[in-house]
Amino acid sequence: AEALQATNLLNLLSSVHDGRWLHKWDKKMCKGLPKHSRDCMDMAGKLPLALKALDAGISPQELLVDCAQAGGLHGKGDGSLVASDGRAEGIEIKGAGLKRGKKCSFAFKSIRVRGTSWKHLFLLGRESEPVGWSTASDVDGCMWLGYVGRDRYKQALREADRSRREPQDATVTPGSSRSWLGGAVEWVRLEDLTREWWETKVLGLPPTP
Repeated sequence: AEALQATNLLNLLSSVHDGRWLHKWDKKMCKGLPKHSRDCMDMAGKLPLALKALDAGISPQELLVDCAQAGGLHGKGDGSLVASDGRAEGIEIKGAGLKRGKKCSFAFKSIRVRGTSWKHLFLLGRESEPVGWSTASDVDGCMWLGYVGRDRYKQALREADRSRREPQDATVTPGSSRSWLGGAVEWVRLEDLTREWWETKVLGLPPTP
């Protein structure tokens, strides 16, 4: 558990640390993402999710986002979350910018089922590039968060007659079900993410009365 927390973005971002790690990544993202640096492309989904999760009151014990690329302590996955029954379940996180020529459509690449064990897929779409990457308010005004559970994702593959064996690309637009995956995604503007949304949409808990 200690080793997992040592690489957990939510833990690294928390007030326990002195901020040097985040300052380094803030500079790295601003320089590297426009150049499509692999490390930065990977972090473009993970870092906003971790920043906003903390802001919404989700603790490092409830959500673990691996700061390493696939192949870290979480194997081929991007981390894990604590499900409603207390079990740890794998997560996959994808980040994407706007599809060329579109106002609010995001093109997510290489979503894999074969050889993976994730139960929860998070899609972070950027309507514009953040001016900074160090606080939730830096990123949440220009991003959308989409969520799909593994079973619902596999159902969408079947309905579209797409293979589970091959990585799939998906272009999706918040509020639209026109693409093969569109109707399966639960969307929220990142700035509107709340603990209640997380508990009902991700954990499947009944809404609080």
